[in-house]
Amino acid sequence: MKLQKRLKDSLSERELASLVGAYDVVGDIAIIIIPEKLEPKERLIAEAILDSNRKIGVVAKRAGNYGGEFRTIPLQILAGENRKETEVKEFGIRLLVNPETVYYSVRSGNERRRIASLVEEGELVLVLFSGIAPFPLIISKYSKAESVVGIEKNPQAHAYGIQNISRNKNQKNIQLYPGDVREVLPTLTAAYDRVIMPLPTRGEEFLSCALQVLKPNGFLHFYDMQRPELFPQSVEKIVGACSALNRVVLSSTITRCGHCAPGSYRICIDARIS
Repeated sequence: MKLQKRLKDSLSERELASLVGAYDVVGDIAIIIIPEKLEPKERLIAEAILDSNRKIGVVAKRAGNYGGEFRTIPLQILAGENRKETEVKEFGIRLLVNPETVYYSVRSGNERRRIASLVEEGELVLVLFSGIAPFPLIISKYSKAESVVGIEKNPQAHAYGIQNISRNKNQKNIQLYPGDVREVLPTLTAAYDRVIMPLPTRGEEFLSCALQVLKPNGFLHFYDMQRPELFPQSVEKIVGACSALNRVVLSSTITRCGHCAPGSYRICIDARIS
């Protein structure tokens, strides 16, 4: 039953018009948006969501916006169990996550699976900003990569990544490193066949680092947030970084990975670089 219908006898028509009926579900946690004018009824709304779905154990509202270095969001529990940790299942892998302390996008699951399908046997794969390790785990499970390396600066996300590796069996080709990409990469000696950069807000700052460890004719997966008419500018970011290192973009394709704002998309540029 739609949330509006469930609450039609509890809210006025004006309140129902302000209700945000859609919400994200991370594991068994429903994350909702409560407009300011509905705050007096927020617990009523949360209880309605809890009662409408047996798979939901916690209802929490966004108590702010995504922000900070690690793109996290404050949450306030309104109903259900008093916890913010949950388990997410994504294409057969299990991920423990606290959506308040680490960034994790349920909506990017299909994109992670797409990238894994491109990885060829024997590849050395590097995931920058690996978070709680969804990319490394999906790639390890659905490809024959020789190794998958992840680097994550958020210490809590890295800790979850380590836990998630142990929670999934037969994922023995993954190595996770804590720290800033710019500090960790110089300590690694390998060059990589494929580098993945799932940081669409500041990824451009790390293109030089990524390119310096990418093998000739290797593949770079660069994420950006962009309006359709400006998609070529995202490609130019890679072209410019390559030019500074005397490298060339041999080919590139753009994949839309989801909306991030009205008229704006999260995109991935799959580029092969000499």
